[in-house]
This record gives sequence, structure tokens and C-alpha cells, in this order.
Amino acid sequence: MIYPWHEESWTRIAGNRETLHHGVLLTGQSGIGKPEFALALSERLLCQSAGRPSPDSCGQCQSCRLFGSGSHPDFHAITTEQNSAGARYPLLSQYSNRYQDSAERDRKTRHGRVINIDQVRLLIERFSTFSHISGTKVALIHPADRMNMNTANALLKLLEEPPDNSVLILVTSEPGRLPATIRSRCMGQPLAAPGRESALQWLAQFATAESGKTALHLAGGGPIGAKHLIDQGYLEQHEKYLSGIMGMYNHQTGAIDLAEQLAKLDFEIILKWFQRFVVDLVLWRVAGAEPYWSGQVAGNRKQESVEKLCGLYDKITGYRKISREPLNQQLAIEEMVFAFQRSLA
Repeated sequence: MIYPWHEESWTRIAGNRETLHHGVLLTGQSGIGKPEFALALSERLLCQSAGRPSPDSCGQCQSCRLFGSGSHPDFHAITTEQNSAGARYPLLSQYSNRYQDSAERDRKTRHGRVINIDQVRLLIERFSTFSHISGTKVALIHPADRMNMNTANALLKLLEEPPDNSVLILVTSEPGRLPATIRSRCMGQPLAAPGRESALQWLAQFATAESGKTALHLAGGGPIGAKHLIDQGYLEQHEKYLSGIMGMYNHQTGAIDLAEQLAKLDFEIILKWFQRFVVDLVLWRVAGAEPYWSGQVAGNRKQESVEKLCGLYDKITGYRKISREPLNQQLAIEEMVFAFQRSLA
């Protein structure tokens, strides 16, 4: 699926498939539809109607039919267990099952959030064979920043010695987390985000104006990410989270109670929301930009310490960098909550 804000990029990238680099790095902010763009590009690269003047796939040839059914032998996809187990990208999940033990994964209560080296090694082995139908092989890795250093180093072999007629598509919102050796061997293709009003207009199909504004803010401006928050009921979770945060801000909730509340929610989402809240608070203090939750402030506004809030921001950033590694999430949340408490005068 190509969203309206990506039509120009689609014409530029898919319309020049003959000159496309063997390594494509799709980047752009989170929640703007990069995986959907990558899947559509993969289908176009495999389409057997190579002479079409349109950059779109034909949708009718054997290759297109197989791709849409999740059974194309020349398309390979790698993602995390968390993405495969979820319903956000059904076609991506279907293809990625070839690279995961789905039965073992489905027995887990907590799914892996990294792409492991065994997946990449298996991709290299399968990618070295001849194409079956299309004359081209395509592999998609999303999100590419979920590879650790060993996994990324293993992928280098494929980028340095790609098989003939093959394209490897990496998708990430955080290209800085990829090793420079990976980035230097790919052609960067940044995808644009829509403007705020365009994003809200698109979201109006799925939510009320107020819910759309809140979701878009929480998603950092990405409309697809905002729709996901709405569809998965995360706005209800956010209400509980914000109630706890404002409870502390208004001196109605203790630090330990708040930490216990936050520990019940998804750790990575809490990190994003907490960091967003800190940014809103600093902007309110420094630039007078009143946040959407300002109406929940009871009594006189606190004299927050910008210096301490900036320190808390750095602390949250540090936890976001290591959130995929084993760590005591309860202690991390308590540390952040107490740092927040100290920032309030």
C-alpha cells in the first residue's frame, strides 16, 4: 500500500527499478508507513510485467498473485518475533514465519524484540540459490535496527557479495543504530512524513478529532503509528498512564504507587510516552508551549527544574537504547519516577 504522502517517493524509487541499488535503506520517522512501502516495492520488483510504463505492479501475473497470497518463493522477509506474532503487518508476518519457529514463538508469553543471527544466516543460505519464478530475488528486513552487532556483521556478507538479480531492502526509523558498514553499502531512500493537518485529515477516517490529535501526538507525528495506537486500544492505556503521571505532578500519587502502575504497561511504550511528557514539560517551561494535558494540572503550576528534566530525558534515552537487552524494568521505572519527582519544586 502506498499512502498519499509517499506517492512522489514511489514514482522516484519504483519507477526506476532497473537502476535500483542492490541494497536499499528505507528511512524516515516512525509510523509513516515504511513497511507498507517496502512490501509494495518488493512486489513491484518481482512483478513479471517488467515492461509496464507504470511504477505499480500489475497485480495479475503469477508473481503478483503468489506475492499477495504470502507464498512467493523469491521473496524473503525477516522481522522480530514481536512483529510476527502481532497482527499489524499480516503479510510480513506470513513470510517471516519461514525464518522463525512459529510453534515455539506462539508458546511464549513475551516475544523477542531483536533479529537474531540465525535468521540472517538462513537468509544468506536461501538467497544464494537461483530465483524460481521472477528472475529476481528480494529480501526485506524490518526493523533493521533490531539487529545486534553480530547479526549486522553477518549481513555484511550479503551486501558485499550480493547474488545476481537480487535486492535487499532494509527498513528503519533509526538508521543511526545501524553500523556505518551497513549504511555505506546501501542506497539511502528517505521517505517523507505528511504535515500535521494532512495526517489529521487522514486519521479522521478512523477516529474522532480529539482521539486523532492525541494519538498523532503520542506517535510523534506518524499517522500510521497513530492509527495503530487507536486500533490496539493504547489510548485507553495512555489515559491510565497520564492519570498516574499527573497524580504525581499534583502531589496526589506517591512515587512507589506510580512506579507500580507503570510497570504493568509495555516498557518500551512507557519510555516513549514518558520522554514525550518530559519534552512537553520543558517546552512549556522554556517556550510557553502549553501541552494538551495542561488542563489536568490542579492548583498552581510547579516550578519544574529544567536542568533536572533534561537529566531525566537523558536517562530515558539511555534506557531506550538498552530496552531490548535484559534488564530489571521495575528498577528502571522506579529510577525514572524518582528522578521526575526530584525535578518538581
